[in-house]
Amino acid sequence: MKSSNISKWVFGVLALITVVIGVVFYLVVGNVKDTFYAGDPTPRTNLYLNWGYILIILGIVLAVCSAIFTGIVKGVKGKKLLFIFIAFAIIAVVAYVMSKAAFQMSYVAGEIIYSARTHGLVAFGLNFFYVTFGVALLSILFSVIFKAVKK
Repeated sequence: MKSSNISKWVFGVLALITVVIGVVFYLVVGNVKDTFYAGDPTPRTNLYLNWGYILIILGIVLAVCSAIFTGIVKGVKGKKLLFIFIAFAIIAVVAYVMSKAAFQMSYVAGEIIYSARTHGLVAFGLNFFYVTFGVALLSILFSVIFKAVKK
């Protein structure tokens, strides 16, 4: 069986599970609380959020495994793969340094107080995205300019 077929089946199963959980989330009314406050979720909300966390973790694992598998199949040299992982680590360190102050203060939104750790992790995630997006834009810009100059 081809790897593309495997990924289609995995995606199909995960999509089906997501649809079932979505239907359960919206149609089952057994555990709904009379009053709903942010930070005090219903069991249905916990189910949906936990499934989202599982999907995020699976996505990260599959992305890393896919990159490694593609590198092995296509014969990507170890140096190139090592360079990619080092670049990933450098981006993570830069994002952490940018968000270091957020790990030291809590965040208050209305009646909800988020811990300093939660505030820091959110800031880290956003900074990681911003740095990665900036690097991607610079790479595209460099590639376009390099190809234009080369012609």
